[in-house]
Amino acid sequence: MRKKPKHIILISLIVLWGIFCCLNIAKAGFGITPPDIVNEYLFPGASFEKTIYLVRGNPDEELTAEVTIEDSPIKDWITIENGMMFPLPKGEKKVPMKVKINVPEDAAYGRYKGKIQVRAISSGAKEGQVTTLLGGMVDIDLTVTEKVFSDFRVKTVSIPNVEKGNPVVVIVNLENLGNARTRPSKIHLEIYDLSHRKILRSADIFEIKGWVEAFQTGQVKGELPIVLDLGEYWADVSVYKGAEQVGFAKVHFRVIPPKERVVVQKPSFLTLSPLTAGLILVVVLVLIVLVIIFSKRKRSQIKEKAE
Repeated sequence: MRKKPKHIILISLIVLWGIFCCLNIAKAGFGITPPDIVNEYLFPGASFEKTIYLVRGNPDEELTAEVTIEDSPIKDWITIENGMMFPLPKGEKKVPMKVKINVPEDAAYGRYKGKIQVRAISSGAKEGQVTTLLGGMVDIDLTVTEKVFSDFRVKTVSIPNVEKGNPVVVIVNLENLGNARTRPSKIHLEIYDLSHRKILRSADIFEIKGWVEAFQTGQVKGELPIVLDLGEYWADVSVYKGAEQVGFAKVHFRVIPPKERVVVQKPSFLTLSPLTAGLILVVVLVLIVLVIIFSKRKRSQIKEKAE
């Protein structure tokens, strides 16, 4: 039987070693997601936030994230809420890093680019020794423009419990993606019984309360006047941007008894008990007598001095 050439065996060993190393690197890998921050519709004075996640495949030790903002025209626009160094705890595979962008009021229109470098470092056995394990880069691509752009994303839809007799309130949590304040054009609401078979009311809500400012996340509300019996219900909620449906949710809510309103009445002499009224009268009479006695004594002293 022919023996395999030595160079083939050597190449095979090298390939196996490479595969083994790659598997170990993948196991202990370090990633950044998303790897970039892009905003094409900023205006002078605008600000927004973006959360970047630092991901480790095998967080078997505590590391430290070291952040460096590279020199660029927008270096001073960038703030890391976590700080320039923050821990990557043991056992945490995904650690958020919040990046804030503040465009100066005097920023010129145009396109701006920058980079944020993140390194995962580990303290060595010797005092002061630091070892860089892995790193990554966040690319920043911003455009300052005078164009108005309106857009939003529906994050959540909810209906709080309704006190009987009150309108149904729909709360929509929005993320404003544009550079102008925004809110839905309408909310379409369909209310069903608990089995979600019988529709009880279908209506459009055009009067939306509240706005969400540019690049911010916030809530807007819509109300539907309807009297429902006590119990549980389902609602199909559709959120519109212009004529386009951009959000839908099936929401469960309850109609509960109205809370008792406590009426606080001001004390009245006529409403006091006889005992309390009597005590007050006695105190008043005593005070009157004391005032009369004091006045007489004062007059007597004045008369004696005059004589």
